[in-house]
Amino acid sequence: MRFSWWIVFIFLSFILDGCECLHILNSKSSVSSQKRGIYPFALHVSSSPLYYQDARQDAVSDYRDHNNDVKSKPSSVQKSYNLDDSPSSTVSIPLINSICINQVMLLLLATSVAFIANPWDISSLHWNEMQDFHSLFDWQPSWLRFAEGILATIPMVAVMRGIEASDKRAASHVNFGTTNVVISLFGRRKSTMEPTASASFQVMVLSTMIAISSGISEEVIFRGYIPTALSSMTHSLPLAFLGQALFFAGGHISKNAQPGENQLNGSFQLFNGLWYGVVYLSTGGDILPCIIAHMLYEMHVLMETWTSINNQMDYTQESSMKFLAEEEKSAKERLKIQAGVTLDTETVNFARHFFYAFDNDHAGRLSISNCQRAVSYAFMNENAPKPEVVVDLFNQVRETRDSAEGIEDNCHTTTTTATQSEDRLNFSEFLHLLFVLRSNSRGLSS
Repeated sequence: MRFSWWIVFIFLSFILDGCECLHILNSKSSVSSQKRGIYPFALHVSSSPLYYQDARQDAVSDYRDHNNDVKSKPSSVQKSYNLDDSPSSTVSIPLINSICINQVMLLLLATSVAFIANPWDISSLHWNEMQDFHSLFDWQPSWLRFAEGILATIPMVAVMRGIEASDKRAASHVNFGTTNVVISLFGRRKSTMEPTASASFQVMVLSTMIAISSGISEEVIFRGYIPTALSSMTHSLPLAFLGQALFFAGGHISKNAQPGENQLNGSFQLFNGLWYGVVYLSTGGDILPCIIAHMLYEMHVLMETWTSINNQMDYTQESSMKFLAEEEKSAKERLKIQAGVTLDTETVNFARHFFYAFDNDHAGRLSISNCQRAVSYAFMNENAPKPEVVVDLFNQVRETRDSAEGIEDNCHTTTTTATQSEDRLNFSEFLHLLFVLRSNSRGLSS
């Protein structure tokens, strides 16, 4: 009888946790149906071609209100606008409540089944009988236990930062998903002109709430109940150790993921699950360091993502409102001559927002890594060109520019050399690259 209850418990926990993770992951798609102001990151790209989707209307509507005739007023936008009244500037309390309640209900159900399988003896729920078990109710303060949890956070944050820094397609898709979830939860800072008026403290409190609920719930279940059940059924510590990590990774798989996204995210969560298991076993069966590490990791992800993405959104808004005339003319002339494409003002404005959104270095030009991320986003719901194709085209555009500048003025050797060493594309060059990729998307796709 006890054996059958353990089986029921494992599958119920896995299904519910999978549903919860899927609910959070699916919240990404809700971003596409909301007006996210001027920032293309928060516009989950539809299947419509880049620059010609309806979302661009949201990106330029406020701008047009203050600058109806861009050609007659090319210098800059005199009047700024804020996002206070937009949906993106509000915190989604219902979604946050849903996540926290989901975690609590999951923990209550799992604990109920665990008690039925092991009546009134929750302290025996450990999966290595050779070690002393710290009861789930043993919350006596200990600097050592907290220090273990803090140190256990470091490897996970390091791996996560590696994924964030990568320009690989799968990594970009994982990062886009995280960005959209965070923006869906916490929204946008109130004003780019008043950064001190942001909801940073509120976001910190809400991030802590989410981290506490998920940290306690998931660690008690995945490092407590599930491996205990597996150990009881298999009498094997290695199987219990591996099984809890596999269940943990499986709960983070989404059927709506982009190609390669599930493989990377699943592998990362498998690493996290194995690492949490190592922490649990190395501390003598103490689940508190695991909970602390889980909480700190989630708080870091939520707060760091929200802060960095808002900083990038501020930069995007401010940069795209300046120095329009030369870039606009350059982009139109270049594309009209080389690709036969005529750009209207709205398309150029939206393209500028897109350009600066991926200028992570705030250099006014995009590196090859920036371009790879931009292409990943632009072709998210269709066949994307191979990364090596993007590299080749990037180099061709850069070499064409260097050659043109060299021919134009052979006397200015210093200037030409400095320009040639700049492995970045300006706005018009980036726009040309995207349109070439778009026009040849079928032949260049992977």
